[in-house]
Formats: sequence, C-alpha cells, structure tokens
Amino acid sequence: MIVAVGTKNPAKVEGIRKGFSKYYSDTELRPVDASEVAKAQPRGLEEMVAGATARAKFALSKAGGVLGVGVEAGIFTIGDVYFDNQFAAIVDPSGRVSLGHSAGYSLPSEAMNALFENESELERWAEKVSGIDEIGDKGGLVKFLTKGEMSRADLTEQCVLTALIPRLNQGVYGL
Repeated sequence: MIVAVGTKNPAKVEGIRKGFSKYYSDTELRPVDASEVAKAQPRGLEEMVAGATARAKFALSKAGGVLGVGVEAGIFTIGDVYFDNQFAAIVDPSGRVSLGHSAGYSLPSEAMNALFENESELERWAEKVSGIDEIGDKGGLVKFLTKGEMSRADLTEQCVLTALIPRLNQGVYGL
C-alpha cells in the first residue's frame, strides 16, 4: 500500500511507519514537504486538525497513493494549562478523513504566555531549554522532558493508530 506522508520530519515519518506497520505488512511511505500548507505554530485543536488535514490532502495530491497522512503538533489550553498534542489526519482519494490524536502533556504556563506574546514557536523554546538544536527532528521535547521514555515518534504513532480506528472498523464507522 502506498501512503503519501505530509512531512519529511524523521520522527514523524518513523511514527507513521510504526503505526501503519501494526496493521499493514506492505506499506511504502512517500514523504512530501507539506510545510507550506500548515501554520508554523498551531494553537488550538481546530488549527491542529486543519493543519493535519491540509498536510494529508497535499501529500496525497503530490505523491499519490491509497491514503494520505498528515500529522500536526500544536498547543491547546484547558483553563490556564497549556498542553502539547499531535493530531493525525488520514485521507483517501474520495476525500474521507479520519482523525486521531496522541497523549498530551502540560507545558509551563509562564513560558507559553511569553512564547505567544513573542509569536515564537515551541521548538525554539524547546531548543533553548534542552540545549538540543533541531529537537523536533531528534525525539522532540517530550523525549527530553520524559528523560528518554517517550519520543515524538511515539506520539506520532499514537495519533496515527487512533486515526486508523475508523478505517480498521469500517462497518462500525460507516466508511
């Protein structure tokens, strides 16, 4: 099965590969740079879903395949608490989209308030805190914060697995 992937980020590509490999033995991933179709720093669940969906559709239009996958990380709030989360969108050529998201983890409020006031990206703050350049390609902030126990690839795998649920249970979901 050919799967168009709306990212060239190694951690996200690995997570997508791991998620699909649990159910499909013969999957070829075709990564496409889809950064032009999504916001640099999505804020809120709607922006994350929109970014993931745009990436999936763009990848499918550029690389072809049976499915397109987009993954978008971003920040949302519950009350005064900021969370980092990832959404996956899986789209087929008919335009049907299935969605899933990863575990989320809290971020320090004071730092996030400053980040948004300065219109900066979480990755820049994460690089500063961790001392790791291009941390998003190297396991992500979650790997640093969990002391290596969870990585960005793990979060990507989670959101891909949950986005696959309707496709694995088409009778239940009416697909």
